[in-house]
Amino acid sequence: MYLKNLLAAVAIIDEMPLEVEDMAAELIKAGCQDRIIFSAADEDPAEIQGVFYQYTTKPGVYCSPDFITLIVYSKHLSVEWQRLVCCKELIHACDSEIEQTNTEEEVQALLEKILGPLSTEDFGLADLMAAKDKFAIYQALAILFPLSARDEARKAMSEKKRTLEQVAAWACLPSQLVELVLSDDWPKIRNDLVVGWG
Repeated sequence: MYLKNLLAAVAIIDEMPLEVEDMAAELIKAGCQDRIIFSAADEDPAEIQGVFYQYTTKPGVYCSPDFITLIVYSKHLSVEWQRLVCCKELIHACDSEIEQTNTEEEVQALLEKILGPLSTEDFGLADLMAAKDKFAIYQALAILFPLSARDEARKAMSEKKRTLEQVAAWACLPSQLVELVLSDDWPKIRNDLVVGWG
């Protein structure tokens, strides 16, 4: 539901880059969270690119609790990857409870699934969470590079006014993923998998 809110919010935008903080504001407006905080960490991207934590806090004795999401990302990633990772974690902020890790054992199982070999014999909750984690990258791409901006970029490239690298810089996203968004396959991928599954 909240993914659809974000996609609707960016549907006709063709000015790039889109700001992840604006997407966070959309989720707050939609009622998914009360506050979303982004924090750069001095972590090796090979060990942690991004992670999110959710917690509640009471600002006062007779106040309703605030639902807060803290998104931590490695400051050693390029700006393009920081934006993608933050948007991906932002999408996870609205995952259902079953898709979220709650214990150290669940976190370890998720990391093993994400970092380990793909197995068709070992099914379970960790598989679902790992698949959702990887899938969120494509959902983030759909948000950070709306179809209207894609159309403008493809037109500029066909007229030889921009190169792939220039479009990637304009969108402030990793060029290999921008190349996917600009491909002929992207609208179907986006519609069938990103929008339909989100």
